[in-house]
Amino acid sequence: MLRTIDATRLAAGADALVRREVPDATDNTRERLVTAVTNLLIEHVSIERDRAVRTCRKRAELWRNTAAASGPAPAREEARARANEASYVADLLEAGEELPQFVM
Repeated sequence: MLRTIDATRLAAGADALVRREVPDATDNTRERLVTAVTNLLIEHVSIERDRAVRTCRKRAELWRNTAAASGPAPAREEARARANEASYVADLLEAGEELPQFVM
């Protein structure tokens, strides 16, 4: 799912970390550590992004249900807007897109 993560940049950061923390590591050991750290980061970022998407989808459903309930028109409009925003954020996260500044 995670399309926009820059594995090359992550690997470069992991390499710098390994060189700093394990300066005596052989090239083979360093390469293995860099690969392991990079893969671990990618995996955990993906897990967290999936969790955020699920949370946004749940919030969107909650707001859609709120908008469908009877109540003052301004409250229903606000609920509809919040449902749309939660769906929009979920779609961006799911597509691996960056969130616009106004969403953050």
